[in-house]
Amino acid sequence: EAYLSSLGFSDAELRRAKVRYVRKIDPDVHTTVKPVMSWLADIGVTTLQVRCVVSKCPMVFQVSLQQIVQPAVKWLKHLGLDDGQVAKLLASFPAVLTLSVERTLEPKVKWLKGFGLDNQQVAKALARFPTFLSLSVEK
Repeated sequence: EAYLSSLGFSDAELRRAKVRYVRKIDPDVHTTVKPVMSWLADIGVTTLQVRCVVSKCPMVFQVSLQQIVQPAVKWLKHLGLDDGQVAKLLASFPAVLTLSVERTLEPKVKWLKGFGLDNQQVAKALARFPTFLSLSVEK
């Protein structure tokens, strides 16, 4: 909590994050919280957007940075989203950082492409409606 407070998180944001976060934040701050926060800043996510990510989806600290978080962002960029679009998407739908590319994200893009959309159109759709990634596309 102290680390997040030092970054400007309000008491309300910290309470929301604590309610949604299963583990206590402080014990793992150096191994879980700081690396994610630093990496998000490194890819161009603003401090305000990072605060949105953390307050909406503190689970981002429970998944592997290298195995889940980074591949999800790399996948979004591969689709054609630019850094600004990725940052905006993460701020509005940060749960994407906890989703598997192969099991969750790819099938949804494949479903959209089944309607004749190309990567650019899919990227535009996801930038405008990122919560689509949370919907089921199973028959």
